[in-house]
Amino acid sequence: MSRSRGKNSLECLLFSSPQQRLLRALMTEPTTPQSVRIIAGKLKGVRGLGGAEGITKMLREMAEMGLVSFVNDNREVILQNENTVVQLLKKLCSICDLESLNQMVGPLSKRGVLYGDRAHGDDHTESTYDLFVVADEVEEVTKIVTSHPLGKKIDLTVWPAEDFAQIKRKNSKLAERVSEGIVMWASSW
Repeated sequence: MSRSRGKNSLECLLFSSPQQRLLRALMTEPTTPQSVRIIAGKLKGVRGLGGAEGITKMLREMAEMGLVSFVNDNREVILQNENTVVQLLKKLCSICDLESLNQMVGPLSKRGVLYGDRAHGDDHTESTYDLFVVADEVEEVTKIVTSHPLGKKIDLTVWPAEDFAQIKRKNSKLAERVSEGIVMWASSW
């Protein structure tokens, strides 16, 4: 997870309280059961959690809300991925993960769209970030994306603006998937 942590980032705005940071940690591996000890290790240094007891209490509150479930004889917790709120939070996490990439690639491109599982909140632990970018500088955009900390998890598709204008004719299936995605950035057309 690559996060933009500046004081004006979405990450800071959306995931700043201890409870929000706990949820964010769970979102990094949404389909993997995690023990309180593992979660505490991920959140080392976060103030206000109250140690393992505090984390367990927060997780129980989240379970009452239907956001998580305890599994494996109550030794581990897993997100309730069917929950609408969890799906929405997963989308927000994906947007936050790509925020710094938006800042780097946005000025070189006309449009960036997150599509696929992560855009729908249906992602699992091994899901990639399906990113469609409209840019005439294909090589430069590709270089930036592959050097990004999430580069290996990003499935990048870059089309020049001229080709994008004909996307429905050239690749109707991709056009449909992109149209259902989340526009991360766009210049006016």
